[in-house]
Amino acid sequence: MMFKHFDKEKSGRLNHQEFKSCLRSLGYDLPMVEEGEPDPEFEAILDTVDPNRDGNVSLQEYMAFMISRETENVKSSEEIESAFRALSAENKPYVTKEELYQNLTKEQADYCLSHMKPYLDSKGRELPSAFDFVEFTRSLFVS
Repeated sequence: MMFKHFDKEKSGRLNHQEFKSCLRSLGYDLPMVEEGEPDPEFEAILDTVDPNRDGNVSLQEYMAFMISRETENVKSSEEIESAFRALSAENKPYVTKEELYQNLTKEQADYCLSHMKPYLDSKGRELPSAFDFVEFTRSLFVS
């Protein structure tokens, strides 16, 4: 949702300034620096999220970054759930194997699939290739 909010041109990409604004709105405490001044904290984040420095952060790069962030920077399971919800087409309460592999690195998708339970519909039936991201994200926050 945050990504879509800051993606004003609906291009599926955020420039670095839009990405920085997005991070700030998510509660990241990034220092205010004058344009052209060094910003080592933000540069370190860009090393992770945009290592090829193409000047943009794609939705896939953003999702991978949000999922891989240490939990100390994530305030709630709802933030992670929102990230998975953005991956799932039509705002479904589950994510498919295909959606995971399309939007995450192979390692991240493999991790999610090995830790996510199959999604059960309201009648308790398992949906093929559907995984329960809500239960998965909440399990990450159990102390």
